[in-house]
Amino acid sequence: MYAGVPCYNLKKLHQAVKDDMPEPRRLVGAWREMLETWERQMIDPTYQFDTPLPATAQFKRHRISEEGETSIGELAPKGLS
Repeated sequence: MYAGVPCYNLKKLHQAVKDDMPEPRRLVGAWREMLETWERQMIDPTYQFDTPLPATAQFKRHRISEEGETSIGELAPKGLS
């Protein structure tokens, strides 16, 4: 989803999206979810599982440009011009 984020900005990215992410699953829960999805797709091949997001999730963020940003936007290290 954010493959182009440099490693030095991962903490900043985490802070920006942590409230929009679903609860982490344990391995057994993930396997159970996959099995239920597979079983449902056997009946309805068009079924796609949609991960439920928390009620606080924001689907679209609006960002105000900061002075001095380069082509990589807010991911640019401070002082890069």
